[in-house]
Amino acid sequence: MNGLKRKALGLASTAAVLLMASGQASAGTCPADDPLSMIAGVGFTCTMGDEIFSNFSFSTNLATHVLFGINPATGDVVVTFSRDGHLYPTGVNTFDYKVSIAPTAPPGTSILVHTLGVDVSTALQVTTTTDSFTGNNSGSHLITASNGITMAVPLSPGDTSETVMLTSNQPARAQLNSITNDLGIVAETAVPEPASLSLFGLGLLGLGLARRRRS
Repeated sequence: MNGLKRKALGLASTAAVLLMASGQASAGTCPADDPLSMIAGVGFTCTMGDEIFSNFSFSTNLATHVLFGINPATGDVVVTFSRDGHLYPTGVNTFDYKVSIAPTAPPGTSILVHTLGVDVSTALQVTTTTDSFTGNNSGSHLITASNGITMAVPLSPGDTSETVMLTSNQPARAQLNSITNDLGIVAETAVPEPASLSLFGLGLLGLGLARRRRS
């Protein structure tokens, strides 16, 4: 890939704080903070930055919340599933969705880093969270995290779409606070062809000759 311009790579552990400052989103834009029951509606789709989110499915407490936003420090698109004043049920909780690069994104844009961040309130009992995602270009990946941890997976080649399946097994007396995906994207910048470089060099030479004649 020629001339990559990094647009993202951040820590998911800061995502929830950054998202809370976003305010309510407009129609068509992913909500800053809404219950899962709204996101789980049939056909719900929303856009954040250069990414489209769709195909939401949850097996957990639908009164808990989802937060979307862009990390201002990195440009990453982040999605967080948060307790936000409610509790996740004991046992298995799942959060599924699809993310795709929007057709309006710059040419060559792809997801190049997929990050999982998990936050818990109690070290014991141990809450185990898995992030199983499949990219249309990079293939299948599995991240496993016990209690609070942040893990990043670099992708090569980058993906223009991913299906994400998050599963968190919460024992009794454990307390899962949030699960965050931080999606780092890049846009491929155009590199001049050799002929274009030659013409550019001739133009600079012409400017130099013109200056000499004036002097």
